Amino acid sequence: MTRLTDGKVHVCQASGGKLGGHPVGQVTFNQFAGPHPAGLVGTHIHFLEPVSLKKQVWHLNYQDVIAVGKLFLEGELSSERIVALGGPQVKEPRLLKTCSGASLDELLADELLDDENRVISGSVLSGTHAQGPHAFLGRFHLQISVVKEGREKELFGWVMPGKDKFSITRTTLGHFMKRKLFNFSTDTNGGERAMVPIGNYERVMPLDILPTMLLRDLLAGDTDSAQALGCLELDEEDLALCTYVCPGKYEYGPALRSVLTQIEQEG
Repeated sequence: MTRLTDGKVHVCQASGGKLGGHPVGQVTFNQFAGPHPAGLVGTHIHFLEPVSLKKQVWHLNYQDVIAVGKLFLEGELSSERIVALGGPQVKEPRLLKTCSGASLDELLADELLDDENRVISGSVLSGTHAQGPHAFLGRFHLQISVVKEGREKELFGWVMPGKDKFSITRTTLGHFMKRKLFNFSTDTNGGERAMVPIGNYERVMPLDILPTMLLRDLLAGDTDSAQALGCLELDEEDLALCTYVCPGKYEYGPALRSVLTQIEQEG
């Protein structure tokens, strides 16, 4: 990688990772600990090399680094991918060896529970609904997620204790069952409503930004204020948890992309 840039090369890994040690020339080794989104490239860039209108940062995942090395050493373009297959609807979650752009219909044959399922190329938080002409492994995706389509309606669900429901706030009994694992579905538990700032976004945002103010400006399409609050450092996956915990059920990834596109078009 040092042959491709005159700048620094940051190798990021989980806490306790065994790669490297002390900096070697342009290369530095960094460790990130904690739950998601500690492993997102946006988190790494924010703390190591923050970007702006005047500064760009490139990133590669480890499998692409291997492919680049194989190209130069052996003269072959490797499309091999090791992806994680997981989700409550998968019979046997595991790692699979496949290729970039693989057909997910073929890959998941006899792998899923018999139900109405949603197959997602990528993370359940920011991946792509893989159906029809899009039922293929995404170019930059390293996981395949499968969840149940949540179409069932629960009578008077809002008055039930909710021992089988996850909650970021203390509104269900499930919030207090810290060690319990939940089988999530596509059910959003309600429709769109007002954006209520109750501290949810701050609970899941590790970056040094003001998420509530930024998200409000993204929904309003205020590009100037959004830039001042740090939108140029973000990608859709960086706001996926904000979408998940939003009491108003807003999709902040598309809102961010719309603002970034407008900024690019306006120069």
